[in-house]
Amino acid sequence: MHTPEEPKNNPIVLIGVFSLIVLCVLGLGGITQLETSRRINGHAVAAPGAPVDRTTADPEPPRPRAVHRLDDHPLLTAPVRLPAVACTLPGFGVSDTQLSAYYKAGVTCLDAAWRPVLEQANLPFDPPALDTSPDLVEGPCGSAPAESEAVAYYCGRNRTIYMPTRRLRDNGGGERAGSHLATLAHEYGHHVQALSGMLRAADSKIADAGEDTPAGLEMSRRIELQANCFAGMFLVAASGSIGPGLAEEAADDFQYAVAETPDKNAHGSPDNQAEWASQGFTTGVTTSCNTYAAPAGAVG
Repeated sequence: MHTPEEPKNNPIVLIGVFSLIVLCVLGLGGITQLETSRRINGHAVAAPGAPVDRTTADPEPPRPRAVHRLDDHPLLTAPVRLPAVACTLPGFGVSDTQLSAYYKAGVTCLDAAWRPVLEQANLPFDPPALDTSPDLVEGPCGSAPAESEAVAYYCGRNRTIYMPTRRLRDNGGGERAGSHLATLAHEYGHHVQALSGMLRAADSKIADAGEDTPAGLEMSRRIELQANCFAGMFLVAASGSIGPGLAEEAADDFQYAVAETPDKNAHGSPDNQAEWASQGFTTGVTTSCNTYAAPAGAVG
C-alpha cells in the first residue's frame, strides 16, 4: 500500500505570513492610540463617598449673647431707635381683672418694640414673665419691697415683672392710665437691662461697693434712671397707636416720684427721674439713655 508524502515548508511562504502578522499588530496599536487620545466632553463629578470641600460655605452667625458692660455697651455707643409699634390696649379700668388685662396687653406691645432692637444687636431676647397678683409676694429676689418703697418691681433672677393690682390701684397710679403704663414701661426697662447684660454688670458693681454705700446707691440710681429713659423711648414709639395724649401723660408721670432721703436715695430725685424719662421720650434713641457715662449730678 502506498502512503502519500507530507508537504514541505516553503521559506517564501513563511516570510509572507510573518510580515502579515507584524502589519496586523501595528495596525491595532494605531487604532488604540487614536481612541485613547480622543477628547471626552462632560463635567467632572465627585465619586460616591468622596469628601466635599466646605471651605467656601457661609459661616454660621454667632449666637446672641449678653454683653456685661455699662457705659461702652453696644446699645449705648450707637444710637438705636425703637420701631413704631401698634399697641392694642383694652379699655382702662381699675378692677383687678381690668388692670391685669391692661398690663398683659402692655407687655405684648413692649415685646414688639424691644425685640427687633435686641435681635439687631445680636443680644438675646425672651419675653418677661408677668405677675399681676393683687399683692406682692416673696420670690427668688427675696422679700417683696414695702409699699412705702415700691409699688411694683422686677426680679432679674426669674425675669419677672411684678405688677400687683391692689397696690398699684390704691398706692400707685389710681385711676390714671398713664401712670400705670409708665410704671409698666419702667419695669420692662429693667428687663431690657437684664437681657442686654447691663443689669448684671451694674449689680456686680453694687455688690462690690455695698448696697447702702454712696457708690452702691449711685449705681442703683443709674440703673433706675436708665429704666425711666427706656420707658420714655417706648412711649414715643407707641404714641401713634395709644394716642399722643396717653403717651405724654405717661412720660410726664415720672416727675411725681416720691423723694428719698440721701441715705436711701436709690432711684434719683423727682427732677432727675423726670429728666431721664423726657430724654428717652424726646430723642427716642438708646445713646440718650447712657446714665453710666453721666456726671454724678445728673443721677443724684
